[in-house]
Amino acid sequence: MPSDSELRDRFREGTQPRGEIDLDAVLRRARARRRPKVLLAGAGSVLAIAAIAVPAALSTSFGGGAGGSAIVAGDAYAPESATGAADGAAVGGAGQTMLEKTPAELLNRCMAPVADPGPTASGLLITVAPVSAAASERGIPLTVTLTNAGSERITGTTGSRPSVTFARDGIVLWHTNGPQDMMARIVDLAPGQSMSYPAEFEPVVCTTEDDAAELFRDDLPPAGPGAYTLSAVIDVISEDGTTVELVGGPAVDIVLG
Repeated sequence: MPSDSELRDRFREGTQPRGEIDLDAVLRRARARRRPKVLLAGAGSVLAIAAIAVPAALSTSFGGGAGGSAIVAGDAYAPESATGAADGAAVGGAGQTMLEKTPAELLNRCMAPVADPGPTASGLLITVAPVSAAASERGIPLTVTLTNAGSERITGTTGSRPSVTFARDGIVLWHTNGPQDMMARIVDLAPGQSMSYPAEFEPVVCTTEDDAAELFRDDLPPAGPGAYTLSAVIDVISEDGTTVELVGGPAVDIVLG
């Protein structure tokens, strides 16, 4: 199987016209891949957000006190959940403790199948508004909405942004990456209420090598015109800081001209 370096060389020097890629060939190869295990290093922002929202509760949940276990940088972070997501398994459901789940920002990886978080126990749902854009655009803005479709009031916190996934035929081509600010968003939604988040996406193609770096390369090859999907996920941390619910929703179809 070609390595990521070879795939990247094909994007740039293969038989396709300059600036274009054969996405069908890339996707066929990507389906044979399995998502690599995820390490704690990328989960720091989720833990930091929780620390802002509920420092007292987290001192019990994460500090190694009674009933708690300490997290050390470099420890594997929920490898079973991460592997399950790579197989297309649902990874959401009822709220899990911080130690049991894969953070939203690490759920979808380049060239892996798009993970399905499944329905939430609370009834929370996240949706992406359709967009119309040209394939040559960059930093295309989006509106992502978190809705309480359940029957009970929901309170807690989230990070400042959702994690957006740009995909084709169920394979991740790009996802939200890079550092985010540590400001938490307060969630207080009665049944039927919603709150919105500004977001954006890049219509480009990343590889597993890009996920290993702190930031994606500036020269990722364009995905080109065609039909794609956009979806989003976000972590909702309970008001007492002890559990976190991974919230997803249906993908929206878009066409880049």
